[in-house]
Amino acid sequence: MKELHINTFAPRKPHATQKLVLDALDKGQRFVMIRAGRKWGKTSLMVSWLFEKAFETGLVCTYIAPSRKQAKDIVWTDHIQRMINELKRNKIPYKPNETELSVTLPNGGKVQLHGVENKDALRGISNWGAVAMDEYDDWEEDIYPTIIRPNLITHSAPIIIGGTPKGFRNLYKIDKNPDFKCFHFRTHDNPDIKPEELKSLEREYMDMGMGYYRQEILAVYEKPYGIVYEEWPLENFVSCPYDPALPLYMSFDFGVNDPTAIVWVQRLGGEYHLIDYYEANNADVGHFSQVIKSKPYKTPELVCGDPAGKARSITTNTSPIEEYRKAGIYIRVKDGVKIPEQIRITHKYIKSLYVDIMQERFRELILNYRYPKKSEVLINQSNEIPVHDGYSHGMRALEYLFVNLDVYTPPQISYKSIPKFEPGDPTIGV
Repeated sequence: MKELHINTFAPRKPHATQKLVLDALDKGQRFVMIRAGRKWGKTSLMVSWLFEKAFETGLVCTYIAPSRKQAKDIVWTDHIQRMINELKRNKIPYKPNETELSVTLPNGGKVQLHGVENKDALRGISNWGAVAMDEYDDWEEDIYPTIIRPNLITHSAPIIIGGTPKGFRNLYKIDKNPDFKCFHFRTHDNPDIKPEELKSLEREYMDMGMGYYRQEILAVYEKPYGIVYEEWPLENFVSCPYDPALPLYMSFDFGVNDPTAIVWVQRLGGEYHLIDYYEANNADVGHFSQVIKSKPYKTPELVCGDPAGKARSITTNTSPIEEYRKAGIYIRVKDGVKIPEQIRITHKYIKSLYVDIMQERFRELILNYRYPKKSEVLINQSNEIPVHDGYSHGMRALEYLFVNLDVYTPPQISYKSIPKFEPGDPTIGV
């Protein structure tokens, strides 16, 4: 459909660093990630590329924003209108549909906008010719691997994932994915921004703090705003393997509809070594008991957990703690400690916490466990309570451990006298 080709970047041309991305795509790179500062030109590149792919393939080429409102207010009213003007200028017929936020081209190709908040509507789509995912750090972390990625299979559709980083979240994971060619650009790399505008933008972000400036302008991975344990040193992510000579502790955060999370921690003097972490959703006590007993660790000196584990199920009339006790796992609970207090206690220990380098998932939890922004706080809700999301469960398990350790008196025995735990050992914990 050469006769339908238009300059999708009109009225400008792609700038030098945008060309780097487009060259990689033209050479057959299927998976691309763009980590870029504000106003670099990420969204305009995505939309322009999607129109090129719609002309080329005659398939649906999809742009997905964190919300449908964002897709409509920013992309439809600006970038899509720019493309419509270019179609008009070249006298190429098109069919806009503002209800579904789409533009259909004469060859049947379509560019369509979506918001990811209605993620179920994105399942099972087989006619995608190309996909662009914008502001990926605002997405739920499981949407790409479980929903978007399977939809790319039918036509081997290429994809651009982009955004400005917000801590060590989704973009950070993609940066480590060998399938992706990852680009990193600063706001400064857009030559179309006037120098005075760039200086003004820099000042605004610097006024909010160097962390904001580095994140929003330089697109550097930084600890996110409002992180609960911002004092945790990044250099504490080191090798700290299991040592049978050291005390071993285990702690739970119980979930019903949410994941259950378990941490294993050892103490070396004033240091605490997180050696293992496990979480799973929709799994019963039998599953977790088996996971625990499969670990090559000795019997923990202390097992503790969430007070919610004492709540009895309406259907079974038993509590998780009772069920674990039947499995030989005895869990200690400290009642009456509210979340702000357990966080205060954990602050006393967090600088001394070392996370084993094999526990990348737990590093993510620490770096993304945060307080809500003002806009996220509901009526009658305290902003002293961290956001309850995929990052909070493991952190709660760690907090319950430190709450119990804060009042724990170790047994007066030699740790060397504790036998190595073997699967089938009838009791775990005290």
